[in-house]
Amino acid sequence: MWEFWSPTKKMFKAKIRSFIRAGLDLFGFTVIEDKDKGIGVKTKDGKTFIPEATHDIIDHPVKVIDWFKKNMPDPKQDIYEEPPDDVIKGVHPTSKFEKLPEYYAGEVLPAEQKGDISALKSWIERVKWADMTEMDLRLEYNKNKGTTDLSPLTMQQRETLKDSIAYKVGRKLWYLGRRSVYETDGEFNRRTRHMRPAMGSYSSNDTWTVAGGFPYDESFQYTSGELPALEEKLKAGESIKW
Repeated sequence: MWEFWSPTKKMFKAKIRSFIRAGLDLFGFTVIEDKDKGIGVKTKDGKTFIPEATHDIIDHPVKVIDWFKKNMPDPKQDIYEEPPDDVIKGVHPTSKFEKLPEYYAGEVLPAEQKGDISALKSWIERVKWADMTEMDLRLEYNKNKGTTDLSPLTMQQRETLKDSIAYKVGRKLWYLGRRSVYETDGEFNRRTRHMRPAMGSYSSNDTWTVAGGFPYDESFQYTSGELPALEEKLKAGESIKW
């Protein structure tokens, strides 16, 4: 089959990889490439790569795209990990929000909204933490603060963690914005990456060292929800005062 599409098998494989990247981007995935692992996409849990067996596929490349559609969550669903429209506008939730499009119909453009910290803290307590155990909260605290204790959080530690998360959510809204449920991460990233404000414009407490660098420039890939890679990149050179 490959002889029909390209003069060599190597060129055919390269053409397939290009087709896969374009197809995944079209479906709204944030596409990544690794020299060892090949082509993959960003997800709210980190990264997922195409199985190695498909790297040299000599079948119709649409089957590779179909594999992702069947095995990956809808890229539009990740937005449900973020605060809904009313909370961003300052409304304090009184119960857990349902994950429905109408709660995420609006978008927030970069440098448009810092988020209401008080409402964000209420959302964290009542929604984000609604199904989390004491151990879950402890592990979340350890991840944010670099500690290893496994005892239940004190009230002060709980409030500190809540402040930290609310600050990060508000800061992300300012520098990157938040897409609507009707758009994918990739579509929103392409449309808004040139709108991002300058380093330090969110708060006087926002500082990045020269070594780590400011992460939210035009080259940063917007992703909805929370990504470990994003947090690690910020920790690498970030100094924040809570």
